[in-house]
Amino acid sequence: MADDRDDAVERFLELSQLIIAAHGYLRVLLGQLPIPVVLADFDREADEQSEVMLSLDRARQLIKDEPIPSPHKEAYNRLVLDWFSAYEMLVLTKLAGPAPWRMDSAEYALHRFATVAQAIERGELDGDES
Repeated sequence: MADDRDDAVERFLELSQLIIAAHGYLRVLLGQLPIPVVLADFDREADEQSEVMLSLDRARQLIKDEPIPSPHKEAYNRLVLDWFSAYEMLVLTKLAGPAPWRMDSAEYALHRFATVAQAIERGELDGDES
């Protein structure tokens, strides 16, 4: 049983690092928009990230006004929502315990985040009017 707990702790720490890296990447992507969107820094030492959460929520509103095609606006919005999903699952894991589905959900949200971020970086959204 100790091995299972050690594995859960290791996975939680790994996902936590990925969340922080994804936030940094999101900051870069949003900062490159025609009207740059600035996010609050992720404070690794803070127990609560309310400033980060509020700035991301505000970013969702600002993205709507960007002079970019609708598919791009939707992609940036999905990035923010997937980041929120992953982060919230890790917060819940920290509070309620490392149930496998919580960490699987966080990991799945991070995979979605990476897929959309790559599509943005590669310019694969051009011409997509869905």
